[in-house]
Amino acid sequence: MIAIDVEFLAGRYVATSYNDRSKAEWPPHPARLFSALVAAWAGDDEPNEETAAGLDWLAALGAPEIVADPANAVSCRTVMNVYVPDIGTSLMPAVHAAFADAEEAHAALVAAEEVGDPRALRDAQRAAKKMAKRAQRLLARDAALEGEAVAATIGTALALLPPSRGRQPRTFPSVTPANPRVTFVWPEARPTDAQRAALVELLARVVRVGHSSSLVSCTLKDAGLDEPDGRARWVPDDAGDVVLRTVAPGQLDRLCAAYEVHREVEPRILPCQFTHYRVIDSKPRPAAPCSIFGRDWLVFREMPDLWGRRLGLRLTRAVDVASALRATLMRYADQPPPAIISGHAPDGRPLATPHLGFLSLADVGTRWASGAVLGVALVLPRDCPAEDRLAVLRAIGRWENAEEGRPLSLHLGRAGLLRIERISDDDPRTTLAPWAWCGPARHWASVTPIALDENPGNLAAHDPAKAARAADTARAIIERACQRIGLPAPAVIEIMQRSVLDGCPEARRFMPFPNKAGTIRRVCIHAEIIFEQEVEGPILLGAGRFQGLGLFRPVRAARKEVVS
Repeated sequence: MIAIDVEFLAGRYVATSYNDRSKAEWPPHPARLFSALVAAWAGDDEPNEETAAGLDWLAALGAPEIVADPANAVSCRTVMNVYVPDIGTSLMPAVHAAFADAEEAHAALVAAEEVGDPRALRDAQRAAKKMAKRAQRLLARDAALEGEAVAATIGTALALLPPSRGRQPRTFPSVTPANPRVTFVWPEARPTDAQRAALVELLARVVRVGHSSSLVSCTLKDAGLDEPDGRARWVPDDAGDVVLRTVAPGQLDRLCAAYEVHREVEPRILPCQFTHYRVIDSKPRPAAPCSIFGRDWLVFREMPDLWGRRLGLRLTRAVDVASALRATLMRYADQPPPAIISGHAPDGRPLATPHLGFLSLADVGTRWASGAVLGVALVLPRDCPAEDRLAVLRAIGRWENAEEGRPLSLHLGRAGLLRIERISDDDPRTTLAPWAWCGPARHWASVTPIALDENPGNLAAHDPAKAARAADTARAIIERACQRIGLPAPAVIEIMQRSVLDGCPEARRFMPFPNKAGTIRRVCIHAEIIFEQEVEGPILLGAGRFQGLGLFRPVRAARKEVVS
């Protein structure tokens, strides 16, 4: 067993919840701790390879247990806006040191504003003013000595000083636990002497976890808790109701690759896995009913062309995208194409068991939603055999090899060419995250309409009695469709032509479906469904469920906003 003890020296933990920037994170997520260790390792001029091996070993241990004050025993600070300066551009070499001092003084001023200590605030204000004046003096002196004391030059440089910059509002949610210690425990870990030494050396150099004001002291322990101290213990449990970010093997490489992209300048997102936890001795959450479709998605994002242009594909082309994806994978798959991709048995009959689903993932569910397709996904069955998954991956691999490193191309006829790239890291857009579509949740709404398995009758009949009978039939068809994919019958089913989610086109714009001669045309409708208990998706209903139709997304019942 090993344990990492983290003591918050200021008595508080400042970190923003990953899915709600107005809330503080508690308990600290294991991925936060690992990132702090990597930051300490990367701070060396020449990062040590033995220490890197120790980090790789730690990442491979899996999700740790966490011992910390229970969530209901920590006090949360009222969240208020704090105004911070924009990041400046490069500094003139002659006054680089003075500008750096001014930056440091102004950072201390921002921290003092956040804490709210009047005395510390006055001291920080004086120091920031002093350092800014010093930088101005040195700048004017050096420019004059070099014969370049042009007013425009000095004015431009002075605008880089913190007091002269525009300021942007930020929030710093924080919690103050009664016990400022958090312990991460790996009960089965057995480190070698080299791994233990690497962690001890690295932990001594970790100064913060979360925000820069969350100063910490970290130590390595070779045993569990010495005595009961009133703290709670969170343990990984698929039935738990708390979701924390953890790490997996290869996390060090993922963090290094992400840094090469953002360089602490571009927007970034923490590579992670999402792990369910529960507080030990608490009653486990009952397992949510699951659909026959899995959360193991293969996601591709849209890529621009050489001129930076995007196709701007509308969600109404979801069936065309599904057809193009299926045809392309069948071309590159083992021959004859496996049933998991084709959806047909060797004798040509449609499979009675689940197979690969082809989805268009669009920007929907917010007041600013454009409805544009941002990516596509391949959805495997929940109990997909390993050989079927490998067959899909082989087809994708051959397709990628054929494109020789270029974005993959989907030919959509008159709609144009959709360029996509498989996501191997974390994309910051919620739309491309499988968890955003899978729940668990009680309340769901359709993003693409359901192609009903039967004709319910005339839903738009002028006779109210006929229209009501058709609506009741449609609800019964949707109820059976839910049961067909392994879910219970919904408690509430509302049918409509327009989705309750912003950005989703009307159902009639997806018709006719299927668009082939000699086939039975389906009635397409949007729906909103509520279950008696939480269910786990993805939810794909109706005759077009493998072709991009009948896709649902969780919503909040109170405000009808997408869960994100």
